[in-house]
Amino acid sequence: MACAQRYVNKVVIVTGGTRGIGRGIVKVFVQNGAKVVFCAQETELSAGQSLESVLNKEGLGSCTFVSCDVTKEDDIKRLINVTIERFGQIDCLVNNAGWHPPHKTTDETTAEEFRDLLNLNLISYFLTSKYALPYLRKTQGNIINLSSLVASIGQKDAAPYVATKGAITAMTKAMAVDESRYQVRVNCISPSNIMTPLWEELAGRTEDAAATVKGGENAQVGVHKPYLSLSCGSLRFVSSSFKAADLTIERNPVLKPKPEPSTLVFGKQFSDHMLTISWSAAGGWEAPQIKPFQNLSLHPASSALHYSIELFEGMKAFRGVDNRIRLFRPMLNMERMYRSTERSCLPLFDKDELIKCINKLVEIDQEWVPYSTDASLYIRPTFIGTEPSLGVSRAGHALLFVIVGPVGPYFATGGFSPVSLLADPRYVRAWRGGVGEYKMGGNYGPTIAVQSEAARQKCQQVLWLYGENEEITEVGTMNLFIYWTTEKGEKELVTPPLDGIILPGVTRQSLLDLAREWGDFKVTERRVLMKELIDALDDGRILEVFGSGTACVVCPVGSLLYRGQTYQIPTMKNGPDLAKRFHKELTDIQYGRTQRDWAPLII
Repeated sequence: MACAQRYVNKVVIVTGGTRGIGRGIVKVFVQNGAKVVFCAQETELSAGQSLESVLNKEGLGSCTFVSCDVTKEDDIKRLINVTIERFGQIDCLVNNAGWHPPHKTTDETTAEEFRDLLNLNLISYFLTSKYALPYLRKTQGNIINLSSLVASIGQKDAAPYVATKGAITAMTKAMAVDESRYQVRVNCISPSNIMTPLWEELAGRTEDAAATVKGGENAQVGVHKPYLSLSCGSLRFVSSSFKAADLTIERNPVLKPKPEPSTLVFGKQFSDHMLTISWSAAGGWEAPQIKPFQNLSLHPASSALHYSIELFEGMKAFRGVDNRIRLFRPMLNMERMYRSTERSCLPLFDKDELIKCINKLVEIDQEWVPYSTDASLYIRPTFIGTEPSLGVSRAGHALLFVIVGPVGPYFATGGFSPVSLLADPRYVRAWRGGVGEYKMGGNYGPTIAVQSEAARQKCQQVLWLYGENEEITEVGTMNLFIYWTTEKGEKELVTPPLDGIILPGVTRQSLLDLAREWGDFKVTERRVLMKELIDALDDGRILEVFGSGTACVVCPVGSLLYRGQTYQIPTMKNGPDLAKRFHKELTDIQYGRTQRDWAPLII
């Protein structure tokens, strides 16, 4: 089964995240790529730090523990502030903190005990939602509240607890109505018995503890998955995937000669084989096929040709200094492709199975991976709607295919060549509520005319701006980084946040991860205005400006044409020390000079 969207690079807050259900929620979000901020009381500090350490080593995403007593409003404010200061956004709030007191009859329960339980189980949910909502509205995020099945069916000797859980359900319904105008989703989950330390402790106090525990054991199966599902957008497809084990291979009897690495031109040469996987609404996924590289046969009314129902990815395989072949963070590409698939209303697939198929394709065409540390094998997974109909609707037929080909260095000299940029606010690459954060062909075709205008004005790339405030977004087809000295005299690396108009680049994420590991300067993801960049240039505070992407790793920027004035950017005068450091660090990993799990071996 598959969730319709994964949370790579999304920011999630989980309260009560060190034990039981909360711990499981934190773990599953990190495993699916989220940046998780989780909290618990000061007494859980050791457990929180331990979980943080373990998951940051194992997960696709990352997590941060914050000590917070959710019954204290100031602590909740601090939790929200810490999250925003570090990540600049909130995409999901999971209200999980709570407690089930020992069973008592109503007349045995004091008013103070009931008030304390209300503060923890209910009012904390209200307050965390209250202070997170301004940020959730910006990201059109979601709130997930943990209620309980007993809110609907009752529970013996637990009236206060049942009351708090029932109130959570009611509050969720009301809040969902209120926040729908902002496209914020509010849901609650009402589980039955879940095998956690707290539940086991309570079960142990019943008359027949063994029977109680046995009766509740099966309830723990799959408990954490609903949180991930509800954190997604509309669940369009929940289906099985193709399997790499079913892969069939037809080898090309006539192999083409391999070009010399020094003669390679990006995207012009292709290998001997390709991967294809067909799907239909009636029959589901067919078995994957590796077959000789060939043209596709498409109906003239195929939906990809008329309505751009399609998406693609870009990744590379590298032949290392040890002659082993590696990919580079392929799961990040698969996560992004998965999200693009969901947004395109195309059928979902198992990411691991697709990687296995791609690995086999690269293995078969391994001699196409250049014997050079200045070249690589470019991998282009593509997914198109092939529905033979002119109606604007979801495709009932689709084709996922992968082609590969050798590519040389981005710079002809093998070194750094700074590019010049045109920044013209008349042109917009993407807008909030659109599809700028997805890798779809429709985002790229319309940029060609603007690129031509940039060339006419003697510029090599476009610096894309957005909105009346002229937010800086991307440069050409790359993510943008600015390395500067702030007005407070602090060195900072800043890049626009993933707020719906920025493509979540794999190289972008890798640079952020490296910079945070180094800890040599402040690293910030936030919106940057054109005025800020111009002011910093005028003040002499700009150190380096560069783009990042799969093709070049980093691309230095040397000048900027904006509103008729050319601004010189001192990237090359400053080395560029940081851009070169990033380039060396990543290419060392890609070509096996540095061992890291970012570069899994294929062969």
